[in-house]
Amino acid sequence: MSESDWDFWFDISMLWVGTFFYGIYLILFCLCIYILLHRPHNLGNIVLLVTAIVLFTFSTVQTVINLVLGASDIDNIDIPYHQIFLANAEIFTFNNVVADGLLIYRCYSIWNKNIYVVLVPIIMLIITSILGWDILLPFTPFFALTLATNVIVTVLTAGRIWWLCRKAQNYLQTDLQRRYLSAISILVESGVAYSAAVLAYLIFGAFESTNIMQEPIWEALAQLVGIVPTLIIVRVGMGVSVQSFEPTAKAATSALTASETVTNTVRVRPPIRKAVPYYRDKELPPDLEKGTISKPF
Repeated sequence: MSESDWDFWFDISMLWVGTFFYGIYLILFCLCIYILLHRPHNLGNIVLLVTAIVLFTFSTVQTVINLVLGASDIDNIDIPYHQIFLANAEIFTFNNVVADGLLIYRCYSIWNKNIYVVLVPIIMLIITSILGWDILLPFTPFFALTLATNVIVTVLTAGRIWWLCRKAQNYLQTDLQRRYLSAISILVESGVAYSAAVLAYLIFGAFESTNIMQEPIWEALAQLVGIVPTLIIVRVGMGVSVQSFEPTAKAATSALTASETVTNTVRVRPPIRKAVPYYRDKELPPDLEKGTISKPF
C-alpha cells in the first residue's frame, strides 16, 4: 500500500471513529431528554436538561467540523483549515469545561452544598479552561489537568455516597443499600471511560512513534466528553438516582446522629428504636424519604 493510500484510509478511519461515537451519543441524548422530561421539574433536573442540550449541540457542531476537516484532508479542498481546526479545539474545550462543571455540581450537591469540598476542583477547572483556550499552549497540560479533575471529583462523589450509606446502614433496607451502592459503580464506570481515553491520549503522545494514534483518540474524546455525563443521567434515570439518594441518606444519618446523642446523654434505656424505628416496608417513611429531618452537616 502506497503512502497516499495509507493516508486516505487513515483519514477515513478517523471519520468513522467520530461518527460511530456520535451515533452512540445521539441515542443516549434522546434517552436522556425523555428521562429528564418525565422527571419533576426542579432546579437540579433543569440544570441537567440544559447541560445535556448544550453538550449535545456543541458536540454536533464539532462532528460537522470534523467531517469538513476530514473531507479537506481527503480531497484537498481549499478551506481555512487552520482557523477551522482552532475553532474545533475551542469547542472541545468549552464542552469539556461544561462536562467537568456538571460533575463538580453533582459533587457539590452530594456534599450538602459544601463549597469547601469542591474548592480545589473549581480552581483546577478554571486553570483547565485557561490552558484549553490559549491556542499557543500544547494540549498535554490541558488533558493532564482534566484527568486529575475527573479522578478527584469522582472519588469525592463516590466516597461521599459510600460514607452516607455506611453511616445509615442501620436505617436503610438492604435493597435500598444495594441500589445506592450501585450509584457508586455508575459514577466510577462512567468516569473510567473518559479518563481512560484521556490517559491513552497522553501515553500515545509521549512517544514519537505512537503519536499518530492521538488523532483517532481525539475523535473519540470529542464525543466522550458529552457521552459520559449523558450516560450517567440515563443510567440513574433507569435505576436509582444519585440526586434522590442525598435527602434520604442525610435524613437517616441525621436520625442516627440524634440517636447517638440521646444514648450518650441518657443511659436509662436504649432510645435508638424510639428515635428512628427499623421500617420493614419497601418505602421509607415521609420524613426520611423527603429529608425533612434536620441536616447533620
